[in-house]
Amino acid sequence: MGNELPKHRRNLFEIENARNLSRQELVDTFIPTQSFWRLLSAKHHVVFGARGQGKTALAKMLSHDHLALMAQRRDEPRARSAVINQEFIGIYLPTRLEWVGGLKNKPWLNEREQEEFFQWHLNIASCIAFTPIARSCINTYIEGKAKQAEAERELSLQLSRDWINRQENKFDDLLQLRRHLEYTDYQKHIQILHKRATNQITEGDISEGIAFATDLFSPLRQGIRRLSHLLSINTNCSWLLCIDEAEFLDKIYQRIINSHMRAYPDNLFIKMTTMPYCHYTLATNIGPDLVNGQDFEYLNMYSDRVFEARADGENETIGTLFGRTLFNKLIDASDIQFLDSYHREPPNIMDVLGESKILDPHRENWGVESENMKLLEKYASQETVARANKLAGTSRFRDEISRKIHGALLLRKEVDEWRGNKALKVYSGARMAIRCADGNPRYLIRIFNALLMIRTKKQKALMAKGLKVNKISAMDQTRAIRTLSSNTLNQVSGFVDIGPELYSFICMLGEYMKDSLYEKPLTTDQITSVIIDDTLSEKELELIHAAVGNGLLHPNVNSSNPDEMPLREGTYRLTYTLAPHFLLLPRRGKAATLSTIKKFNNMVRKKKYPLKSIEHDQLSLFDVGDK
Repeated sequence: MGNELPKHRRNLFEIENARNLSRQELVDTFIPTQSFWRLLSAKHHVVFGARGQGKTALAKMLSHDHLALMAQRRDEPRARSAVINQEFIGIYLPTRLEWVGGLKNKPWLNEREQEEFFQWHLNIASCIAFTPIARSCINTYIEGKAKQAEAERELSLQLSRDWINRQENKFDDLLQLRRHLEYTDYQKHIQILHKRATNQITEGDISEGIAFATDLFSPLRQGIRRLSHLLSINTNCSWLLCIDEAEFLDKIYQRIINSHMRAYPDNLFIKMTTMPYCHYTLATNIGPDLVNGQDFEYLNMYSDRVFEARADGENETIGTLFGRTLFNKLIDASDIQFLDSYHREPPNIMDVLGESKILDPHRENWGVESENMKLLEKYASQETVARANKLAGTSRFRDEISRKIHGALLLRKEVDEWRGNKALKVYSGARMAIRCADGNPRYLIRIFNALLMIRTKKQKALMAKGLKVNKISAMDQTRAIRTLSSNTLNQVSGFVDIGPELYSFICMLGEYMKDSLYEKPLTTDQITSVIIDDTLSEKELELIHAAVGNGLLHPNVNSSNPDEMPLREGTYRLTYTLAPHFLLLPRRGKAATLSTIKKFNNMVRKKKYPLKSIEHDQLSLFDVGDK
């Protein structure tokens, strides 16, 4: 039950969404983070994460069938303890579009009827989600196929009596029971439509699925009690109901789930994932609102230390380590013949991409007549040059000057020399590819796949000549990464309702930052962030929130700005994913106020001054590598 294992290993670089991975594929490629281990706890959580941040992977891995396989196949002591000692048993419940849409396409229902229908649907959906977890528990805690089959039959008969009113519906296994529940769910929609058309309830419709009209999660709790008694599960076990993609639920439905988090102190805990700013309300149906830190906790996946990168440090950053680890796991879990059939050993990321010219640490010459010092004098402000001369030869020079400005100098030089047929090479190297993904696993896999497509084409051509496969050229890497960056921005304009305005808003921010990098003297802090305050309009606030939810902006969290999800005032940085499109350096920098950026944009429009936007190097990913 659940995701079946594929008969043949697939190319996992082509699968960006955890929803499309088998259980084994997800377990083999999943990298547990601080956020994951924090969720293995006896408390309610609302988990924020932008699109592609890994919310679905995290929620699915909390489910018992995935966690048990993880404990079995990998050296993860915490997972093994949670499973063997029956500390936590998770249930994955996706808020699928087909049934969320079923809630929204019945506008004739009044609010009470909408709440009753949602509660009924969430009850039956949670019971459907419970059945594969029940089977996983039986297979884990009972030895022998015969005893497992006997236990499953006993549980199925008990749940048939509890959940299904008709005496003839007694099922011998959980798969039959699940299929009947899915059919009951379908019949419920038909019943509502029939009532709408005829204003009558057909005979038998009242009794069908009536058990799911009880209090929220009451049928699920009954299933948990039955299974716990059958398997003698630890009475202190915490059951985790992982409700995925709750951004699709309207306020009235989130309010119902909030009520459960506020009122029920038993061993069933909600782990609800949603996009930033999409936990729409703290209200409940029982009076007092939810209180963060008491009734539940917010958990922001982007603030997970696994994805935080110590800017330009000489040691490998945590974010870079995550990217290297993910690449290796995808290689190990994939059919690697498409990657490198010339070598016996599969390639690592350095074999494919090499070092980054501007991000990897190098020994730099900053002597008086050095190339670096000439670039500093050519591009930097007078104040920066004077401070550099003052600090030259001291231990402070590296931290205060070279570490902060060297990458920007190299980038500006290369863009200035970008003429005619000469191609950019600066957005290349393993560290650059990982940095441009900005901690987003989906985008990181997308980058890896695009670059490996180039390698595969060149590999075939070189192998036909009996030659060894070399690294992908810096030119091809830059073209591929910039093309993906531009595609990411261009897709924004297609977002429903808000797309064109959001596209223009992000372009306004990016073009201002690009102008500051290329049209003004450089300092040790390049502008990559925007400051907003309470003077912004409601439309601008909506654009900010949409940009954060879609991974285009990130709250700039540090010791002086601890708020991980500011509402109306705060500092947001442009995602590193868009840095190649706007020819920016993917690193934290200083911030400009939104009002300053808007004034610049108005000035440009008024003077009809063409912003510097060089796009002649863009081409289809399928053409990259053929040049």
